[in-house]
Amino acid sequence: MQTVDAAPPPHNPDNTYFLMDEAALRRRRNLKWSSYGENVLPAFVAEMDYAAAPAIADALSRITTNQQYGYPARSGSRTPDSVARLYAERMSRIFDWRPDPKNIVVVSDLVQAIFTTVLAFSKEGDGIAVQEPCYPPFRDAIVSTGRLFTRVETVDDGNRLSIDFDSLAKTIGPQTRLLMLCNPHNPTGRVLARQDLEKLAKLALAHDLLIVSDEVHCEITFDQFRHIPIASLDEEIGRRTITLGSAAKSFNTAGLKCAFVHFGTAALRDLYLKAFPGRVIVPGHVMGIDATIAAWEHSHQWQHDVLSYLAGMRGLLMQRLGKDLPGIRVHAPEGTYMAWLDCRALGLPSPVYDFFLSEAKVALSAGQTFVTGGEAFARLNFATSETILSEILDRMTHAVRTRA
Repeated sequence: MQTVDAAPPPHNPDNTYFLMDEAALRRRRNLKWSSYGENVLPAFVAEMDYAAAPAIADALSRITTNQQYGYPARSGSRTPDSVARLYAERMSRIFDWRPDPKNIVVVSDLVQAIFTTVLAFSKEGDGIAVQEPCYPPFRDAIVSTGRLFTRVETVDDGNRLSIDFDSLAKTIGPQTRLLMLCNPHNPTGRVLARQDLEKLAKLALAHDLLIVSDEVHCEITFDQFRHIPIASLDEEIGRRTITLGSAAKSFNTAGLKCAFVHFGTAALRDLYLKAFPGRVIVPGHVMGIDATIAAWEHSHQWQHDVLSYLAGMRGLLMQRLGKDLPGIRVHAPEGTYMAWLDCRALGLPSPVYDFFLSEAKVALSAGQTFVTGGEAFARLNFATSETILSEILDRMTHAVRTRA
């Protein structure tokens, strides 16, 4: 069991202004808070239980106040091209990676980006290598379109979860076309170190693979861990990498629809755009574009405060699991606000998801949706208030102890 020293943040009004109580969250009527009854606490879908950054709220308010609901006529700093340039500038400033704005396509969301890159750069019967457990849309995009899901195993070295590079090398065959990454990793929270990225790059070069890297959680990391875009390793790797990004996770705007696909070369960009009729690739929604601009230009304090609070919730989660639920094995997430719970030692009579939903009234993400045979695992979203997270853990603890 890995533990961390981070303590929950104090209830200081100056740095918890974004917190929402349970009643306010239920009034949102979003997927997270409306999928179950009012006696269930949700800890599944990947969004945060926090109020929007004030600048984002203001930007959206201007749209509704002026009833800008017609066909958009954007110019200046509010176009897809301008927000693509803003994305490139942000990646350069934060990660020292310099994507070319001309090779960025603005799309609706990451799932659209995942499906369209699979369709554009592979054909039916091609193999696509993905680390398992994996974000479920990866599998859906591969299997539903007739591609071959090529499983790359994850290994636990006692300190962290890692890609099994021996498994990856053996898995890649002549039919493999793409290597799909998720970094920081969903659901395990692993942030790939440079040496791991270099190993992946070496394999991609040796087998002439195109890399598709979902880096949507890149700005949510903890302690000494820092995201490194794989496209930034060197020019050769950059040319064969397609990077997926968005402000959606770090600023909690997933429903507003604005994401980015960066292609390592203009040739890759052109192949992508030629794969679909002109209007199939829908650019970001005007609300998503304005929210992204407000997030990146005017929401620095909100992001700082939220990341600080998330670090505290991560610390609370690890402390409580170690103290009250030692039968659950979990490595402290290095990034994201999700934790991957290994509950095999609990010996539960039913899948983890079913057990905690029925016995604790807590809705986790079912492990079997991330990995075949993963019924003894679950993903827990800790991006909520200390009050709600404590209640979630209290309920889980009571359910396990009562059964024992």
